[in-house]
Amino acid sequence: MQILKEEIRNNILSAALSEFEQYGYAQSSMRRIATAAGITTGNIYRYFKNKDDLFQALMGSAHEQFISYTIAIKEEIENTFTIHSDEVFEYIKMVDETIVELLKDSSTEIKILLTLSEGSAYASAKQDLIAIVIQILEKVFKVTRETTDLVPEDQLTIQMLAVTIIEGVCLILRDHRDGATIKYLVDELLQVFSVGIAEKINCGTRKA
Repeated sequence: MQILKEEIRNNILSAALSEFEQYGYAQSSMRRIATAAGITTGNIYRYFKNKDDLFQALMGSAHEQFISYTIAIKEEIENTFTIHSDEVFEYIKMVDETIVELLKDSSTEIKILLTLSEGSAYASAKQDLIAIVIQILEKVFKVTRETTDLVPEDQLTIQMLAVTIIEGVCLILRDHRDGATIKYLVDELLQVFSVGIAEKINCGTRKA
């Protein structure tokens, strides 16, 4: 009986992962999940209290990994004291490496966290990643310009760049499943942005 219950639970989780990937958290249906798992809608609530409980059961481990990697990036950035403008790509690439590493074991879950978790307890995942990129860019601008304060124009530029970079990454995750393809496209995206950022920093330094 216990084996049967575990099999049903796994069927629910598998059906739910497909449902969340297709519809996103907000538009997903417990009824469709139950049907795909081969059980009644009422029976699904014997295993999970509600949709949020089911979503957390699926995303909890991937989210913990995500938080662990983001904390590591923050710590590395905080401990950085020298950056040259031609090294911008190496620092932004930390975001790329984090995503690729997470995708090795939890590709679907990370895709859902970053692009399809609106309305859930993990809805801030994409914004958290944007905040990390902002932190990276602020550090790069401050260190290369040898200043502790950024002008408002630089702050606006950094905000715009961070949002655009992560939105681009999310589009790649949404449209592609193959890990090698995702890595290539994210590398290309960040390389293009890094060249532009380095040029922006150099222009600001020359003006100063």
